[in-house]
Amino acid sequence: MHKFPGFFSSIIDPTRYKNIDSVLVVMHANVEFNNFLTALGSVTRIAGVIPKASSKKFANLNALQQCYPVFNIDRNSILASPSEFIEKIDCLTKNERFAIIDMGGYFSHIALDLVKKFDKQIVGIVEDTENGHQRYESLIRQNESCADLAPLISVARSPLKEPEDSLVGQAIVFSAEAIMRSHGLILLGKHVGVIGFGKIGRSIAFSLLSRGSRVDIFDSNPILLALALSLGFHTSSRSKFLRSVDVLFCATGNKSLSITDEVYFKDGLHIFCATSSDDELSDCLRRRIDGTSLSTSHHTCKIFMGGKCIYIHNEGNSINFVHGAVVDSFIELVQGEIIYSIGSLQDAPRNAISYLPDLDKKFIADKWISHYQHV
Repeated sequence: MHKFPGFFSSIIDPTRYKNIDSVLVVMHANVEFNNFLTALGSVTRIAGVIPKASSKKFANLNALQQCYPVFNIDRNSILASPSEFIEKIDCLTKNERFAIIDMGGYFSHIALDLVKKFDKQIVGIVEDTENGHQRYESLIRQNESCADLAPLISVARSPLKEPEDSLVGQAIVFSAEAIMRSHGLILLGKHVGVIGFGKIGRSIAFSLLSRGSRVDIFDSNPILLALALSLGFHTSSRSKFLRSVDVLFCATGNKSLSITDEVYFKDGLHIFCATSSDDELSDCLRRRIDGTSLSTSHHTCKIFMGGKCIYIHNEGNSINFVHGAVVDSFIELVQGEIIYSIGSLQDAPRNAISYLPDLDKKFIADKWISHYQHV
């Protein structure tokens, strides 16, 4: 009899995982993962855990390594040597039928090569994030004539992820405010901008508004800009937007800032990101940060661009990780959907992004509510 922790016991049917021998997991290793990995490991072997680079320095990797094989690699290393990465996967999965839990499209660049190497041995992929979802969408568009992509289920746009995204946005503003105060500054009275009005960007914007900030929004999607206007936020052209803000939150996961934007930045601009620097900032800007930045505090560095001093916090990585990125038990909603999706991969189509049916999502939500109403 398998024992699953917490609410996971109410949604896991071991028979749904009988054709999956092992799983590779990309994840933030500093958030609530013990119950998630314990539940997952009860139905299939965890072949390897890849900690996300943006949260790695805040994680207790030693504790993780004591329980699971930890594969310490980042996206740039995968891109630089894909064949070496695939060989490592081969060693970890040991000729087993395996699934992948991805976070940010780590496997998107080698997804077709994985099928060539492993064929039916790879059961499929579950993607957790919006930027990863977009990476797989791009892969499918570019390969419309082939049917080589393994089954792929995305939870990135699931309503079960919305509570987590809302709390992440609030946590980002909490961390930004704490760091600003450590510099003798406050958000009140500052002209604040948010690039990206998706779920996390929207949560950031409303959280800032509640603190008395003037909040301007920019998004490349005019539909989201229209939504921002309807909700009472200010918008303008990208150049005018960047010229006006004292504090900037980047929440697109899609290279929202480049070194060419330096001509617009105010002297003394503070930049906070809501996702990994390699997703949010251009390569040229990241190289400038890595090569010329001066540390002003434990979580802040400054760079000089066009004679202006710009403050980058947490090296351009998710700022909420500075204070633990805690979203409490709400994270288990999407973790439950991820585990449930692993069991649905064998019925998912190839060369397409699919989703759990709404009935399955309602089942997961109902079990989560029942558990936390009675604990």
